[in-house]
Amino acid sequence: MAYLTCPWCLTPQLIADEAAEYTCYTCAAEVRFFQCPNCTAVQSVSKRWRAFTCGRCNSKVDLPHRWGYDRQSTAIRVEATGKSWPPL
Repeated sequence: MAYLTCPWCLTPQLIADEAAEYTCYTCAAEVRFFQCPNCTAVQSVSKRWRAFTCGRCNSKVDLPHRWGYDRQSTAIRVEATGKSWPPL
């Protein structure tokens, strides 16, 4: 079980290792995992965002309008939590 942090409410929660997405039990946010194209860190990102700030390299990453499931982007491989763009 992976112990991940929700990017919306920052609540830690247990997620199955092979999960490709989850719904936060606290704020009901739909969260997926996305690999940063700059530093290749897999991170938790809200499905509602169109862009985010990488939790590792702090670069702005635009999310594709439609994005499928990536075998590399599972809960067990998450290394960071993305932050909303623009920064608040």
